[in-house]
This record gives sequence, C-alpha cells and structure tokens, in this order.
Amino acid sequence: MTELTTADIIALLFFIIASMTYGWMTRHGPLKSKNIAAGVYRERERWIETMIHREQRMVDLIILTGLSQGNAFFASTAIVIVGALAAALSTNTGFDSLLAELPFSTPTPPALLHIKLIFIMIIFFIAFFRFAWAFRLTHYTSIMMGALPILNDDNLEECRNYGKRLVSLSTLAGEHSNGGLHTYYYGIAACGWFLSPYIFMAATTIILLVLYRREHHSKGHAIITT
Repeated sequence: MTELTTADIIALLFFIIASMTYGWMTRHGPLKSKNIAAGVYRERERWIETMIHREQRMVDLIILTGLSQGNAFFASTAIVIVGALAAALSTNTGFDSLLAELPFSTPTPPALLHIKLIFIMIIFFIAFFRFAWAFRLTHYTSIMMGALPILNDDNLEECRNYGKRLVSLSTLAGEHSNGGLHTYYYGIAACGWFLSPYIFMAATTIILLVLYRREHHSKGHAIITT
C-alpha cells in the first residue's frame, strides 16, 4: 500500500462511495420508483397478465431465451476480460511503458500497476457473478413459465398468484442483469486510473452522470414510463 499516493486513495474512495451510493439510491432509495427499471417492472406485470390469458406461450419462452443469451454473453465476456488482465499482470508485456506514452498519464510504479490491474479484475469478477446469476434466474423463470397452469373458469386466482411469482423472479433476474451492466460501466471508469487518479475521478463522475441520464431522462425512459 506504500505505492498508493494520497490522490490514489482519495480517487479509490470516491469511486467506491459514489458507485455504492448510486446503486443504493436506484435499488432502495429515492430513485427506485423513478428510474427506467420501475417502468420495466410495470411492463413485466402487463406481460405476465397477458400471457396468463393465452394458451400458446412459445413467444414468451423465446423472449426469455433471448434475455438469457444476453446474460450469458456478458458473463463470458467478463471472464475474457479478467483473463486478459491476468495475462497483463503475470507477464512483462511493456504495459507500463505503453501507459507512460499516453497523454495526461502519471508515472506508475510496478507494484501500483499491479494493484490497479487487480482492482479492475475484481470489478469484472463481480460483473461475471451478477450476469451468471441473472442467467440462472432467467433459466428458472422459463421453467416456472412452462409450469404456469392453463387458464380456465376455476383457476383464475391461482394463475394470477403464480403470475405474481413469475413477475418477482423475472424482476430479480433483471435487477442482477442491470447491476452487471452497471459494473461494466464502472470498469470503464476504473480504466481511467491507469492514467491518473484525477482522470479516474473524472471518469467516475462522467459514468455516473451517463447512467443517471439514461435511466431517468433518456428517450427510452420517456417511452417506457409514459
């Protein structure tokens, strides 16, 4: 830790506090009911309610398959990124000299470079576990969807209660998938640390502003929440 300067420590703490605060505000705080995820939740409720009243549910399973494949893609990509960072960590590839040639970069001792690489590896490990769990939850959702009873005159309430469980499980999968995407964004911001702690803080701020705008003031948000 002696390689970390005061600016590095401040930038690292700023990143951790800012990302965790935004994550809490969007999942449990004042932004939870106003973001695009809240609008998608209401659309999930309409989707399941509509699905209950039709016998043929192949289209619904196809939609879930697409969502599942997306989570699998991002999970496998995160592992590839971790592997590339591990290769840079374990071999002398001249990565430090390449960074030194970039504009606005500050000299980075080898030990500090290793700390930065490990830190970004941890971020993408978290992304992998989030997407992998979202993949499994989507798989479980498809199983429950296949077990949804056929609607008749006697089981409407049973189907609706089962549908509420489907909405909850698919929403949980969506939350983990969304968290994985957030982690990808944070990984991009953390790459700014390779140049300097000040660029790291600036990149973190920009990424959080981008996330906030896209989830609360984008055209997609306006369309879904209208």
